[in-house]
Amino acid sequence: MRYSLEIRKFIYSQYFFGGLRIALGVSLPAVLMLTVFHNRDLGFTIATGALGACVVDMPGPLKHKHNEMLACSVIGFFAALATGIASAHPVTLWLTVVPLTFVLSLIVVYGNRWPQISFATLFMMIVTLEDQFTPMQALVNASWILLGGLWYTYWATLISRWQVYRIEQQALAESIFSCGEYLMARARFYDPDADLDECYRKLIETQIAAVERQDAARDIVLRNLPKLQSGKLDPRRAKLFNLFINVVDLHEFFVGAHTDYPLVRSAFSGSDLLIFYRDLCMKAATDLEEIGLAVLQNEPARARISVKAELRAIEYELELMRKHGLPEKNPEAYAAVAAVFRRLWSATRLIDRMRRHTRTGDDTTETEVRIDHALSRFVSSRRVSYMQIFSNLTMASPSFRHALRVTIAVGVGFWLGRLLPLTNAYWIVMTTVIILKPGYSLTKQRNTQRIIGTAIGCAATVALILIVKEPHLLMIVMFASMVMSYSLLLFNYTASVVFTSSFVLLMFHLLAPGSLRLIGERAIDTVVGCAIAIAASHLFPYWEYRLMGKLVNDMIAATRNYLEASWWWNGKPAAAQAENAAAVKAQAGAAASARTQAPAETSHEAQHTKVLVQAALPAEAQTEAQAKALADAVFADSNARAAVATAGEVQAAKAVASVPSVPSVQPAQAAQTAKAPVQPSPASADTAVKSATAAAAKLSSVSVGESTAATTGSGASAAATVVATALDRDFRYRLARKNVHIAFANLGQAFQRMMLEPKAHQKFVAELNDLLIQSHVLASQITAAAPLLQSLPGAGGFTIEPVHRTLDTVRDNLTQAQGGAPPRENQQEQIRQLTRELDAMVVAAERASNVPSETVHDLKLLAHQCKQMLAASTLIRKDASLIHLPA
Repeated sequence: MRYSLEIRKFIYSQYFFGGLRIALGVSLPAVLMLTVFHNRDLGFTIATGALGACVVDMPGPLKHKHNEMLACSVIGFFAALATGIASAHPVTLWLTVVPLTFVLSLIVVYGNRWPQISFATLFMMIVTLEDQFTPMQALVNASWILLGGLWYTYWATLISRWQVYRIEQQALAESIFSCGEYLMARARFYDPDADLDECYRKLIETQIAAVERQDAARDIVLRNLPKLQSGKLDPRRAKLFNLFINVVDLHEFFVGAHTDYPLVRSAFSGSDLLIFYRDLCMKAATDLEEIGLAVLQNEPARARISVKAELRAIEYELELMRKHGLPEKNPEAYAAVAAVFRRLWSATRLIDRMRRHTRTGDDTTETEVRIDHALSRFVSSRRVSYMQIFSNLTMASPSFRHALRVTIAVGVGFWLGRLLPLTNAYWIVMTTVIILKPGYSLTKQRNTQRIIGTAIGCAATVALILIVKEPHLLMIVMFASMVMSYSLLLFNYTASVVFTSSFVLLMFHLLAPGSLRLIGERAIDTVVGCAIAIAASHLFPYWEYRLMGKLVNDMIAATRNYLEASWWWNGKPAAAQAENAAAVKAQAGAAASARTQAPAETSHEAQHTKVLVQAALPAEAQTEAQAKALADAVFADSNARAAVATAGEVQAAKAVASVPSVPSVQPAQAAQTAKAPVQPSPASADTAVKSATAAAAKLSSVSVGESTAATTGSGASAAATVVATALDRDFRYRLARKNVHIAFANLGQAFQRMMLEPKAHQKFVAELNDLLIQSHVLASQITAAAPLLQSLPGAGGFTIEPVHRTLDTVRDNLTQAQGGAPPRENQQEQIRQLTRELDAMVVAAERASNVPSETVHDLKLLAHQCKQMLAASTLIRKDASLIHLPA
């Protein structure tokens, strides 16, 4: 581990930035009241409201964060007011605290930030338990708490609005770091000594983390884009948007680089090829770390790492294998390593492109993907139905059970606090509420971390107090502990508790010097609160497996939708193939035209970009045939966009958003026009671009398969209609890709939580583990096959009907898996038959004299990927039929 890099990542991260913001926002009112007005109690009361609101201050869109903190402050005001009024008599206090705890615990049903709001409002209620108030005093106390909450809400909003671009940078950098960690996990597969099961465990773990951080970055970056439809695009945000699109596509490259690792290890165990692949992945991951750090520091990324040696070494090894006839002797193994090389080579090009984006000047507004309202489909809605709480008033609801557990635990903790001779008895209740989570596994995990962190924090504080006698130095340590406590809260809870205990105990020591009794009480309160929480977690448990049935079905359904979006499935694959054949032929002509107009690539680049060169289609393609080819290219090159030479990148970006509108022409005229590139005048080109862009914007909401005749008849050109439909298909593909990753992450997280529960409540462990692995394998192969599925059908000289039949079978397996149907008795025979058909398809293409060798190579690769998909979908169907979980 490079500690200097990790320290810089932390210092520039959103975690440290957030910790500093929270520490200042919470401490400022307390310091002001203490130093200016000499009113310590008032300072603590206002700080209580600020502490409650800061719980909700987590990375996310500014608008939602403001509303959530505001709701937290208002609900906390009413909770503190009700508790304060009831504090005059023990009976009324009990009659108020118990139902209020239940209601505040039940609001977790609304999801998103409501669990944090639930805890924050419970915190405001708990700190009011210790004092007795008259109704007027209760109103004044609750008002000061509300003031503290409002102060922090607008403090955090002001700072976040001031640093909005910085916040986007931090979220994007976290996504880049997680992508690098995922690639590092991939690198372990090429280490022959690494255990495959452990490699898969780490891969799934990093995939979940990558999806989480990608989703967080998407939520922050994309939510600001609809405001930009007026026409003025902030160049800095355009740069971040491009980097976000790049990192999403890069993650797709890495996911698609999956292969049959047992086969590769056995076939190349004595070769240096595996070492080269491992080193290539590790170097690329390190390069991504440098780019992420450059984004964090708002600096251009420097090219410190070169992967040319590994790329050339792998290329040399593959060439030797070709000369020794490996493609004929072991076609499966050769296709596997060749496919990975292509993906990783393209990934390195995209990494280079990301580095260039960090160096882009502030006047660049070109974007990787056309920005329009369709992007709102990628952002999850945060609207909630306020009647939802009433539908959860049943024991079948996990949230209802959680509310019951918290209510009982708070009641027991409150009773013990009154019974024991403690200075701050509410610490017991506070510890209980902090630890108790809706799931047993999270409660158990937090319980252990809380005890360890408190013990270390108390011991460190005792040593510090005995050694350091200077109050000003202790105040500095206290503030630093506060910053670190909030900075580490989201990713290292144990360390966060250490610093929390330290700053709380130092604060009490500075207010009442010379007494170490509070430190002992803090430890006792923590132990008692942890014991109550772990005991309450066994009441009305809702074990994780009861929630996983729906998650399994959601993941299978998302995988099937991803297959359909990649394949443009419409129920008639053969018809779809015929429909696109002419367009793909025209696309080949347009691509050739683009190559003649762009500067020549280097020989090394050209060798590997022949299939991917469609991304460089020029904006001046003016026939309907060329426009249709472009529409196909927009989708087909979603993985290959980064592999285009620098000279073609600007053309590709413009081509996506701006195909000129032209009058319709006869097929013969279209074919004749397609033979030679058209050189329009700058003025006419600009007019055409504006016309097509406006028409495409109107049509961008057209769904796949929906008739566009009405829209076209209203004046929009056919070319713009095709481009708009292609954009919608591209968005549909990207949306399906996002959904399959999120569904996988949801199931993976639930599986991890289940494995922390008692063994008696761990159901179908082997089947669920294999289902996760095979689902990731299938999604990876779909990702890798998507560009080939769009580029090969119209190449001519061969048929890919066996591919369509195989994909039909894969889709059928996923559909049947959702219903829990076991594989058919003749499933293996069907697999063998489809395998023979795929092999025969490749052989026929090899024997055909009019099929280029590059196309044959792509066909071999597609056949290999189809076999992998077929095997994975069969295992998914088998696992799903054995898993019997509540729906």
